[in-house]
Amino acid sequence: MAKISGKLKEYLRNHLAFVATADLKGRPNVVPKGNLAVLDEGTIVFADLYNHQTKKNLLVNPNIAITVVNPAGYTGYQLKGKAKIIGRGLEYDKLVKLLGQDGQLSHPDAKYAVKANVTKIIDIGYGEFADKEIR
Repeated sequence: MAKISGKLKEYLRNHLAFVATADLKGRPNVVPKGNLAVLDEGTIVFADLYNHQTKKNLLVNPNIAITVVNPAGYTGYQLKGKAKIIGRGLEYDKLVKLLGQDGQLSHPDAKYAVKANVTKIIDIGYGEFADKEIR
């Protein structure tokens, strides 16, 4: 199981993330997400301000890839795992209390949250650690 370190947690908070999902036919969808929250060392949470393809895909196929990059610094990480939709309600409200502003969960236009259990983290930066799995 992959573990999100303190250093990676800070990196995720401060860089733009791209979230990739696919439908049952394998058609991909990639969208930017403004702010990720780290719930624990193996879980990422973020709010979706739209109600479109990401949700449709995750409802039928829980596989997710999240890529966070700093193009100017040639650094980045890809996190892979399984995700589920958390609709507005008790569980969502608990996440908002726990995470505050992180993950944009308290944004008034947030439609739902995505909770991703991370099973693999890959360094996609430049140099000796490129394409290395982080454990």
